[in-house]
Amino acid sequence: MRIGEIYWVNLDPVIGNEIRKRRPAVVLNGGHAKHLALAIVVPITAWKSFLEGNPFFVALEPDGINGLKKKSIVDCFQIRAVSHERFMEKVGSISPAEIDRIKTAASLILDIEPAHCE
Repeated sequence: MRIGEIYWVNLDPVIGNEIRKRRPAVVLNGGHAKHLALAIVVPITAWKSFLEGNPFFVALEPDGINGLKKKSIVDCFQIRAVSHERFMEKVGSISPAEIDRIKTAASLILDIEPAHCE
């Protein structure tokens, strides 16, 4: 698993308002397999017009590289560490520019200066 790759991930069971079920997720950290069988991911969910322009969500258009079937939103507020056992199959990958947009959104949520995320 590499930064920017999208995999189907089984996020159940969950508690409360956590994002649930089997869904695509973007891998945010590299080298995780060296030390822990965990990966930091950000789930992808269906695009909703009212989320457009919200700095915590990153829109993705479907294409042959990312493997998505419909316009989607990366829900950066749902960033989480998951076991490698939750990973199912690779869907595709996103561009470095899209990864940068996700990092910026995550930095806003975590109250980190975006310049420190490069």
